[in-house]
Amino acid sequence: MKKRTHPQSPRTGDHCPANGWWAPFNDEKNTHFITEGSLMPSINGSAVDWKLIVRRLRWEDQGAAHNLPPRGFALDTI
Repeated sequence: MKKRTHPQSPRTGDHCPANGWWAPFNDEKNTHFITEGSLMPSINGSAVDWKLIVRRLRWEDQGAAHNLPPRGFALDTI
């Protein structure tokens, strides 16, 4: 078994410890939203150590830049 480069971080095949945006340590632009309890994925078939980038965003922090659809909106009504 390969020794972990970052012992405190989850590795491919480990259960995700928290909801959030995760990225491989060697490629922070390759982010994935992973839910708590799900298995950490591989990247291109290789096992990687994962780093938590953003745990969660609060609605107040997002401001008006994020426009939600109107209440009752559904894709099948288009």
